[in-house]
Amino acid sequence: MQRGLSQPVETELSVGNLVMELLTRKVTLDGNELMLQPKEFQLLKYLMEHPNQVISRTLLFEAVWDYHFDPRTNVIDVHIAKLRRKFEELGFGELIETVRGAGYRLRQGH
Repeated sequence: MQRGLSQPVETELSVGNLVMELLTRKVTLDGNELMLQPKEFQLLKYLMEHPNQVISRTLLFEAVWDYHFDPRTNVIDVHIAKLRRKFEELGFGELIETVRGAGYRLRQGH
């Protein structure tokens, strides 16, 4: 009896010069390591899995926090702002784009 070939497990995500090692939870931007909180890591991971796609706040909230979205909460905005600050320190403040009325997009090719 022959076993089917299993698909290799993805252990790294990369979008431009942003690299996320999933097993070690290490994130580097332009070769510089970023220190991320667990929710920042999950949020960035979701954005990196969907580069150049506009992701709604509702979808991000439900994917990362695993709750139904409460439109009165600003938790997504706070975490996006924290990620942007970390990117800005390295000169990549425009990496996450706000698409008014739609959500956020991780820009590829930056």
